[in-house]
Amino acid sequence: MAGEQLWRMMHERGGSDSEYSDIVYGTVSSVDPLEVQLANDMILTDDFIVLGKNIGKIVLNGKTKVYAHDDQIGKESGTRPTITEKVKYELDNSLKKDDKVTMIRMDGGQQFYLFEREPKKPLELS
Repeated sequence: MAGEQLWRMMHERGGSDSEYSDIVYGTVSSVDPLEVQLANDMILTDDFIVLGKNIGKIVLNGKTKVYAHDDQIGKESGTRPTITEKVKYELDNSLKKDDKVTMIRMDGGQQFYLFEREPKKPLELS
């Protein structure tokens, strides 16, 4: 059975639970330099943290289409043509002090992959 084979492989490897990968949760205690406090009061510095690609500022390039419409600016009015414009969207998903974060403790426990933060409020486009 697959479960028995997995159990056998883990048992043969040996070692303690702290040597295996695991999900851990923490709180950002400092942004610069980055420090995350785990539930057991251990503080991780940025030397041990690898940030996921969606943490920080994200820039998305694209196009938007504005359809023909009647418009008025002051006393001037008219019909604007349909145009396609290049746009750049910037999302700020940077870490802030007291953010709750989720990390994967990598095998061996010396590196932590920070892949998610729980926003205090929904992300806003600006």
